[in-house]
Amino acid sequence: MDHPLSDTPLTPVRALVAAVNRQGQAVPVADLERWLRLVRTAYRAQKADILARQVDVELLPSLIDFASTLDLRLSLRTNEPPPETPLPQGLLDVHAVVRGTDTERIHAWVERCSADGLPLRLTVLPPLFDGMADWANEDTLCAVTLALADPLGPEVPPAEAEGALAPMQALAKILTANGIDVTLLGPPYCRVEPGLRSFVRHTRGFHRDHLHYEQHAWDLAQTLYAMGLYRLQLTLLMLLGRHTAFPNPIDDKLLPWIIDRPWLRARIWAWHKLTRPFRLFRGRPAVIEETAEAYEAETARRQQAALDALPEPCRTCGYRRICDQGAGPFCPGLDPGTFSPIETDEQLDPAPMALQRPRYYDPIDAARQAESDDQAELAEAAIHLTTTRPPDREIDSFEYGIEGQWAWQLAGTVRWFSWTNTEKTSTPLGVFERPLTLSTTFGGGVAEYIGYAVGRYGRILCPMTAYSHRLVLHVAADGRYVLLRDGAPVRPVTFAGEYYVPTRLPARIEPRIAIWNIDGVIGTQGVTIWQSEAAPVDKAAPTWSVVIVCTRYARRLQATLLNLAHQQDVPTGAIEVIVAYVPGIDATGDVLDTIEAAYPHLRIVRNPYTVQHATSKGFLINESVRLAQGKWVVLLDADILLAPETFARMASVPESASFVVPDGRKMLPPEVTSRILLGTIAPWEAWDGLLAGPGEYRRLEADGVPVGYCQIVRRSCFDTVRYEEMNHFEGADWRFAVDMREAFGREHRLSGAPVLHLDHGGSQWYGAPQHR
Repeated sequence: MDHPLSDTPLTPVRALVAAVNRQGQAVPVADLERWLRLVRTAYRAQKADILARQVDVELLPSLIDFASTLDLRLSLRTNEPPPETPLPQGLLDVHAVVRGTDTERIHAWVERCSADGLPLRLTVLPPLFDGMADWANEDTLCAVTLALADPLGPEVPPAEAEGALAPMQALAKILTANGIDVTLLGPPYCRVEPGLRSFVRHTRGFHRDHLHYEQHAWDLAQTLYAMGLYRLQLTLLMLLGRHTAFPNPIDDKLLPWIIDRPWLRARIWAWHKLTRPFRLFRGRPAVIEETAEAYEAETARRQQAALDALPEPCRTCGYRRICDQGAGPFCPGLDPGTFSPIETDEQLDPAPMALQRPRYYDPIDAARQAESDDQAELAEAAIHLTTTRPPDREIDSFEYGIEGQWAWQLAGTVRWFSWTNTEKTSTPLGVFERPLTLSTTFGGGVAEYIGYAVGRYGRILCPMTAYSHRLVLHVAADGRYVLLRDGAPVRPVTFAGEYYVPTRLPARIEPRIAIWNIDGVIGTQGVTIWQSEAAPVDKAAPTWSVVIVCTRYARRLQATLLNLAHQQDVPTGAIEVIVAYVPGIDATGDVLDTIEAAYPHLRIVRNPYTVQHATSKGFLINESVRLAQGKWVVLLDADILLAPETFARMASVPESASFVVPDGRKMLPPEVTSRILLGTIAPWEAWDGLLAGPGEYRRLEADGVPVGYCQIVRRSCFDTVRYEEMNHFEGADWRFAVDMREAFGREHRLSGAPVLHLDHGGSQWYGAPQHR
């Protein structure tokens, strides 16, 4: 079976880390390790180039070892000649930046990499000349970027860039004939012959090509490369704190001052403070009237202003949206008088053009490029469903709007307006259970990315490459999904920071339309829903929603779920269990399959996330509560066993109570825990004996504040109080309990009904390092 995504361009997962700054100062190893950790955790890089000098190469072995603990592969990037000694083992490849006239250095790098068995990527800068390709057939050479300029390399005068335009195209033909991946970086499309335009990259295409760099990681590298060592260290520490620790408002205020030129920023801010009172006498920004006429007029004005800012020959060129017009970071500035408009359909996305030439995929990208057969099967099922069966429901344009913004809702169409490079999302389209198929038509304008938002940060988006697309999101019963654009499967775009591409979708889905970087205006229409012909009938809302976060606790989760399945005097369907987990890091999925098959009366709601959230327990709790339907939410650790009569006891809780907790916990010793895990003890049958047996009983720990192993809360309370979200769990449960007390009064204790706590070898606030 064909792999349907093999023709979908890959986005980059490469970062850049500089071992030396622009002033030639060596970055300390500790800061390099912080930098590597940041690009892995915050930007989700899977590989990184280390920009280094010859003298810095000795640092690579220790950095390679450190990066391996992050599951991050390293490459060497350098502007200098190769060392005489072999390069360290464990490198992914080498990226050498050279001038075209330095053929001796090119040959030296070819020989060094050939001797060391390493693939070689070259960036070749002007001056270039005809007949310089005597190295173009070397086997170790895998990719060549012929660039007019490199922001991190030696400066290129405009005259040399102009003189390189013809020889770089001749060289590209020779390299391509030898099967080498070639990129032409920086030349205006109109200065390149038509057959080579698929080789051209500018700023927009550079960060969409797997061979180059993830944009946020690249921008960070340029910023830090220009800093002194002290500012660089402070910036790394603050950025790491944002992604791995408690939110720090002081850092949030200081960080812009450190990143920007501090004295320039101080002067500007002082001028603003001095002149702010006089703004009463100045013209104020016009407030746009919330009418279609006003928004369309403002859109037309801004679009015309953007055109007027381009060089005159570029205003009618079909490549103007993806071209830097000879003045971007990869071009030192060419004379616009040499440009001429290309008469063609407007090009919106440069990435598909790259598939028309030879491409190099290292082992990481090759693994990403290879898609499993289930993508083809899902795509086939989606196409069959949407072409042979009418939708079960059409969502009218007056049933949804745009979050936080006025929308022009017409019969059959919603018009979205935006003039900033930001995301816009619709209001929720509804709450659905898997399986689900959702279709939307986007058109009447241009945006960078279109698709769907699932949950707070989950995004399933693809580039907009034409003026109209129909997107279909097809979700199977087990949470696997495929995104189709105009009937063809497309790989979702990956993002840095908090946004992520879900590995699977939860059992209960609240989708929204998401659009990024709208060029003034765009429309959505034809929002239609298909649900399975055998979709489950409406179920009565449960009384209790048990929320469990499980990452590497699958064995204990099984005991916890078995105990829930044997609760006494509970009506069928009164309990739902929402399990937040990361598929693939342990056997949680298999445990849920087994429990569902053996105990169908226990309603399981799967809520999967990516591995980046494996230690973000507060985030997982808050997102899971959004899916809860019960009157009460039971926040339960995956290693806690509830008393058999817990839910029956809840019937006698006073109506005034909003926060209920058990009467402490009994810490079971390892040998008792082992027998429960092996199934030789059924806790619901041996409960009294287990309470009376060995183990420490803790009733009023943490100064009596009910910490988070079991907290029972009215669902409505989460509109006021939520868990703190960070990359660990230390103190978050205690803070939540204190906030609950302040907002709703003291907790109600289920007197005489403690819980049992399975042994797991100590606290795991920062994530369990092994399976438990």
